[in-house]
Amino acid sequence: MANSVSDEQLIQWYHKGNTEAFEQLYSRYKNAIYHYFYRQVASKGIADELHQDVWLNIIKSSSSFTGQSSFKTWLYKIAHNKLVDHYRRESKQPLYLIQGSLQDSEPESERESANVPDSDPGTLLQEQQLSLALLDGISSLPEEQKEVFLLHEKSGLTLQEIATITDNSFESTKSRLRYAVKKLRQYMAQHLAVEL
Repeated sequence: MANSVSDEQLIQWYHKGNTEAFEQLYSRYKNAIYHYFYRQVASKGIADELHQDVWLNIIKSSSSFTGQSSFKTWLYKIAHNKLVDHYRRESKQPLYLIQGSLQDSEPESERESANVPDSDPGTLLQEQQLSLALLDGISSLPEEQKEVFLLHEKSGLTLQEIATITDNSFESTKSRLRYAVKKLRQYMAQHLAVEL
């Protein structure tokens, strides 16, 4: 099946019984959805469970896709709702990142896909420290800003798509992203000042 076929066409084909269409959608979004959950809950087991729940939901409710938004927006809306349900069940605030080394806080496939060339140990250590500082900065953001930042920067969603997914206005979403970026810049400036 060609990659030029739109997501929307694939979900329609799947609804009509074409299982290859579902496989194509799954291969397009499986990593992105998994990493969305992993960055939010910082637990491989929980991320696996939520990831599986989303795809089971897609299988069961393919007929509910109306085409009023893109498939990607619909998919992330389902993922967002699964995450909200998880936090309600657990009655706890999200743990976005695990403290510790960057090696421990990132799934293996994400580190391998970075394709970072070998460097001298000092440069690698400095890059790792900057990455940890950025992860710490992201984890210190308020929940709403953190989610908008991750959806925008890591998932590549537009502000309008994020507003739809999170049931917020465009302006509110835009403000949350702006505040998140501002806070991260301040956090990194303080971190770099301490390092120097």
